[in-house]
Amino acid sequence: MERFFKRKAPEPDSANIASNLCLDDINWEEEIKYDPGLRKQIDDYHPNLREMVRRKYLEKGPCQPRTCSFPVTNIGGGPRRFIPDWFDEFGSWLEYSESKDRAYCFSCFLFRGKKDGGYEAFVKNGWNGFHRKQRLREHVGDVGRSHYLAMKKCDDLLQTRQHINVAFRGVSESAKRDYMIRLNGSIDVARMLAKQGLPFRGHDESKDSLNRGNFREFRDFAAEQNPVLRKATSKGKSENSLLVSPEIQRDIVHCFAKEVLQAILEEIRNDVFCLLVDESRDVSWKEQMAVVLRYVDKCGIVKERFVGLVHVSETTSAHLKSSIDALFAELNLSLKQVRGQGYDGASNMRGEFNGLQSLIMRENSSAYYVHCFAHQLQLVLVAIVRKHKGVSDFFTKVSILLNVVGGSAKRREMIRDINLKEMSKALGCGQLQTGTGLNQEQSVQRPRDTRWSSHYKSLKSIVDMFSTIMKVLEIVEKDKDWKIRDQASNLREYFQSFDSIFYLHLMLTILGITNTLCLALQRKDQDIVNAINCVRATRCQLDELRREKWEKLIDDVYEFCEKNDIAKLEMEDEYIDPKKRRHKSGITNKHYYQVDCFNDIIDWVLQELDSRFNETSSQLLVCSASFSPRDSFCDFNVDKLLSLAKLYPHDFDSGNLRDLSNELGLYIFDVRNDDRFSNIQTIAELSQKMVETRKHDRYPLVYRLLKLVLVLPVATATVERIFSGMKIVKTNLRNRIGDQFMSDCLICYVEKEEMMKVTNESVIRRFMKMQERRFDDN
Repeated sequence: MERFFKRKAPEPDSANIASNLCLDDINWEEEIKYDPGLRKQIDDYHPNLREMVRRKYLEKGPCQPRTCSFPVTNIGGGPRRFIPDWFDEFGSWLEYSESKDRAYCFSCFLFRGKKDGGYEAFVKNGWNGFHRKQRLREHVGDVGRSHYLAMKKCDDLLQTRQHINVAFRGVSESAKRDYMIRLNGSIDVARMLAKQGLPFRGHDESKDSLNRGNFREFRDFAAEQNPVLRKATSKGKSENSLLVSPEIQRDIVHCFAKEVLQAILEEIRNDVFCLLVDESRDVSWKEQMAVVLRYVDKCGIVKERFVGLVHVSETTSAHLKSSIDALFAELNLSLKQVRGQGYDGASNMRGEFNGLQSLIMRENSSAYYVHCFAHQLQLVLVAIVRKHKGVSDFFTKVSILLNVVGGSAKRREMIRDINLKEMSKALGCGQLQTGTGLNQEQSVQRPRDTRWSSHYKSLKSIVDMFSTIMKVLEIVEKDKDWKIRDQASNLREYFQSFDSIFYLHLMLTILGITNTLCLALQRKDQDIVNAINCVRATRCQLDELRREKWEKLIDDVYEFCEKNDIAKLEMEDEYIDPKKRRHKSGITNKHYYQVDCFNDIIDWVLQELDSRFNETSSQLLVCSASFSPRDSFCDFNVDKLLSLAKLYPHDFDSGNLRDLSNELGLYIFDVRNDDRFSNIQTIAELSQKMVETRKHDRYPLVYRLLKLVLVLPVATATVERIFSGMKIVKTNLRNRIGDQFMSDCLICYVEKEEMMKVTNESVIRRFMKMQERRFDDN
């Protein structure tokens, strides 16, 4: 490292700066002293540094304190002191030191050497002959003397265009502008790629490659469209700082992710939140844990925000807990802020003794666990399939049907061709209407094992394309492979039976009801009180289906059979078991289909709903329902809300509980008589309305309790959406992406709304602070 300062070996406490410091290490604020009596002499600096020091002093100017108290000293037989009017008389070269009570020459300090006359009096020791004003005139002297030459050198130094180092600085300023232009171009490209979840790198990024990767290709395209960027990236200006390297790309995306996280954390502040966690494998078979926080922002809006994806080497509860602790430490969050936990039903998550929820509750007893409502609904439908053999056989046949019909590109093309002919025929007969978005190309929807809403879509597609599917099965029956022929024949026989059509319409009706609940539970702003009401409404709707909708269902089945030439069964005839045709059942078709099928299936659904959603009867959720604003707050109950507050001892002490009791009485009287609260249906809307009307300030304890209810989790759908995004960000072709870079990309992809608010300036500031950059001002 270059030596800029001289160092006096025998004086370790010398005022000289250490000789091994570089220019960037100098603290100019401390080095350039305003008081001339405290300054180091210019000759004490290294020769390479002296001109820079002179410039710094010229920028600051001479020390001319005009309002200070000039001390009176007995000089020459009388009281004397420095006269501030001398500053105006002798101009900018005269200085005064308050610490030494002496006068100095600013110009001579900068350019007069130790061997020049007057150095000792006006440069080193200072002048205090205040009774001899003539001495100041003598110091100035005539043209060509030392003081005159020092003044001229000061003027020359102020003429910046005359100096080589100033010209070099001008070049540096130009290079810095080009650097910032290139950096902004790279930031714009990274913003677009991260927002769309696209890969950055290419397989071959050499100059001769036709595809150098998305980042370089988009950067080159941006340069072609933008003359300013094109000029800044031209040869000779950016050969060593193109700002397109993989490290730069990762740093920019990391800056975006950090800015998004900072915005989320600023919304949370020191407030409470709910923890939503789930884990899944990526395409590299690495277990990834997604963490989402549910909180209420300053506007009273419930938000669920993704804050990080963490690679976990094992999925034990203890390891997951330690990973969460590490993430919280990085985000400056505390488990003491957690007021709810939402996970799926895995034992490592919900275990009462050693599960993740129990480990967290040992540290924070107010972090109540609520099993994901959407996951419980899936378990309800899975249980029905396992319990009823007819339903189980039906879904098995549906799965085989979709494999046979949609198992090859040739059969899929058959479906399109036949469906197009059927549609053209129906349009010609006037059976279908034309219009935007109507009569689009259809395909068979494949179900997923863990998503029963997809089974609903599959059944809908079978109903809509039933005739097309049957025609495809007729064609497949002529296939050369005897196994496929037998499968197609058996499927055609089964799906042209009354039994299959009955199950098709029954399960379509039940799944239609539960699908509405499933979609409602997956909303990000769904609150626990409204979720409970949705579950109850679904139960009532299923109960109504059992009591009153049998006739409508059987009419729909008959109508479908007539339309597709399927033999109908008379309900009063004796039921014949297809597998035991010679055996007399002793019951009618109506008894079998209405009692043994229709009633039994719905009863089991109702039983499973009551069993799986037994948490809705817990004290926590029952008391929370008292906040519901429906029907002029008819469910409001002070005692239940006080009981709810007692469940959160960290938020309500004994004094708060007494104040809360008074506030609740005033609050309910106020909102019931305020027309602005008359049409509110959910507590999420209630929270926003309280902030809008400033009642959250009037009733702070009531609003605090309301927020505790709002942060309680409903479903982990947001976490599962993270894994859907992970499949877009990390693909088979991008399977070696690092864990940190993937987490950063995923934060930007999922939290698009927050990322688009991040400015280039904030990214640049963070980018410059990450490490030493070439044109870093700091």
